[in-house]
Amino acid sequence: MSNKLLDFIYSKKVDGARTIITVLGIKLKLYDIRKELCGESFNLNKNSVQVLYSHLQNAAEDDLFCLRTHCLLFILHKNCLKLDYKFFQDYIIQQGLRRNILELIKPDKDSVLYKEHIARVQNGEFLWKYTERYYYISHSFISEDRQTGEIYINSNFVPEKDMVQSEYKIRHVPKVSKRKYLRGITVDYYLKNKSRIEKLIVIDKLLNYLFSTYRASDNPEKVSGDLFDCHLSNFLIAEDGQFHFIDFDLKCTVSLDREYCIYFMLYKYDIELYETMLKRYGLKDKHRYYEKHFSIYNQPMKQSGKSIITYEHKKLQRKYFTDEGIRPQYHIKYRKVKL
Repeated sequence: MSNKLLDFIYSKKVDGARTIITVLGIKLKLYDIRKELCGESFNLNKNSVQVLYSHLQNAAEDDLFCLRTHCLLFILHKNCLKLDYKFFQDYIIQQGLRRNILELIKPDKDSVLYKEHIARVQNGEFLWKYTERYYYISHSFISEDRQTGEIYINSNFVPEKDMVQSEYKIRHVPKVSKRKYLRGITVDYYLKNKSRIEKLIVIDKLLNYLFSTYRASDNPEKVSGDLFDCHLSNFLIAEDGQFHFIDFDLKCTVSLDREYCIYFMLYKYDIELYETMLKRYGLKDKHRYYEKHFSIYNQPMKQSGKSIITYEHKKLQRKYFTDEGIRPQYHIKYRKVKL
């Protein structure tokens, strides 16, 4: 009786892809929403990655798996087993933890994403990642060269027919960047549980590497705009101990100050390390300037009166981040309807 009374006062019911909210017996609002947690849901950690790995070991050659949250999608084929397990584990966890992976799905074989990606397996591709961010969708995939057996990590952004160009100095790199798969560990992961002295030594070596390897051609006191996205997670320490920058999806069209690298790497990571490194290299604190002029989050929602979120982009959002591309029987809409 009490449950019925509570339901009469307030209830929230999910009906397929819809959520119906009822207050005092009156249906107030009907939401068309993304269908959530339809697959096997879990918290992302080493144990859950092992479960995913077991699925791949038992998979057939024509099976694919989707690992999804609201703005990140992995599509995996059993050829992922060709990767070193530790790399596979670190790659999935590092990319997914920040976005709270929630579900594992086996896509319908008549769905758009299944047909598209099972065909790509014939080209040597076997792991794909789509990320929605900053009004565009980035795309990276791991593939094997069938002739040499070398494994490559490739990335670009998914193009839009009517994509609005930003007035900012930051640009998407329109071509696919390609690098050999290297066994190693990202710098931020390596620094976990390290002492302050150990962190200082590693970061100092990393900055020396940056300032010499990526010295700007127009000014030796600056670095290349290719380093715009120089998070600690975008640097790999390979098995031979060498540093490698691994994310060229975004770049700045002008050379960058050395202060920018220290700011972008350390300001939100560890303020004491940030201040220490500025003193170490005799540089000034410019974080307010960079936050105002170099943050991609500051891109406007509209340009010339037009929304940056274009019709083409909305189609891509539906394709990659709702059930529309994975389970074609669902056609999810983003609108809110008043009854």
